[in-house]
Amino acid sequence: MDREQFYNTNPDVRVGIINEMLKNNSLKEVAKQIGVPESSFSKEMTSGDYVYIKRDNQYYKFIRDKNTISQGHQRSQDVICFLEQNIEVLKSIIKDHENIKNMLILDEQVYSQKAKYMNKSIKMNSEVYNKFVTFCKEKYPYLALQDLVAQSLLDFINRYE
Repeated sequence: MDREQFYNTNPDVRVGIINEMLKNNSLKEVAKQIGVPESSFSKEMTSGDYVYIKRDNQYYKFIRDKNTISQGHQRSQDVICFLEQNIEVLKSIIKDHENIKNMLILDEQVYSQKAKYMNKSIKMNSEVYNKFVTFCKEKYPYLALQDLVAQSLLDFINRYE
């Protein structure tokens, strides 16, 4: 098959010829033999609803299943119905997600069951320490100060590593 025959042959006939050529050659080699760039070759081969299956190195007819299409339509209707019924809840979830910048998520290393703890004393600026403690009590009263310090250290490592 040459370039002119490739473009002028009916897609159903052409696929049969190309599939025979693909039994002994790669897609790239077949395109080169015909004299068509690989991208143009692949695009032209999809006309007539054919798809290339790489693992088989063959083209196959794409068959649309009307049952699948109608099921897909029904699923779409179900999704729309669900969204309409739950719009207020969804808006609330989105609003909460937008405020996530204030949410503190501790790294699992901080609260790991396997963690070994040790006491360390460090010298630090009392003003900075008091500011940190006050901030933690106001924003995260439900978390232990040691966990917040550990998370702060991990954040520092991750940021400057």
